[in-house]
Amino acid sequence: MCGRKYASEELTWAEYREILNIIPDQPSNLAPNYNIAPTHQVLAFRKNTEEASLSPLHWGLVPHWAKDAKKAGSMINARSETLEEKPSFRPLLKSRRCAVLVSGFYEWQRRLGSTGKDKQAHKIERGDGQPMLLAGLWTRNDALNLESYTIVTTAATPDFAALHHRLPTILEPDQLDLWLTGEWDAARDLLTPYAGALNTAAISNAVGNVRNNGPELLSPL
Repeated sequence: MCGRKYASEELTWAEYREILNIIPDQPSNLAPNYNIAPTHQVLAFRKNTEEASLSPLHWGLVPHWAKDAKKAGSMINARSETLEEKPSFRPLLKSRRCAVLVSGFYEWQRRLGSTGKDKQAHKIERGDGQPMLLAGLWTRNDALNLESYTIVTTAATPDFAALHHRLPTILEPDQLDLWLTGEWDAARDLLTPYAGALNTAAISNAVGNVRNNGPELLSPL
């Protein structure tokens, strides 16, 4: 959690410009990705005191000391409660924070009365229809010439817990500067369960196959 995200065709350069206050006019719109999976390149927003940038990063953190990217699949998420304890994440807290703008994410819920892998896919979006800003950490591996990131997760709210026990950290636009450039002692206070409404809808389990990538994945059952 979260293991899949999506950026629909409705997520436009205009929204990036408005929310991030950075992107100049582009000759064409963003290419949608309805099934963003680990190892995909995803646009991430980074900022320091002098400049801001939006650039593709590999989803699945590959630490600077790693000799290959094989462990990236196990570092797509980072638990907020243990960031300061983990050697892969602790060095990133001061100045390697990023944000990922997506339309929403997917989660799977075990069917009532079932055991094992019998689960139903759901899409999750903000209740107000706005894009999601997900808090992340990034790093660079010079030996592999690879920049990568992980999404920071929190405990789920009581309302969401029936679907899954974890949530990605969802930021509001006015929290972005604090997360990206604020002192860590203040920024970590943002790592709380999302207080706003979330809309969930059951969708086709076809989303479980990353080769499926089209707007039909978002159609509620």
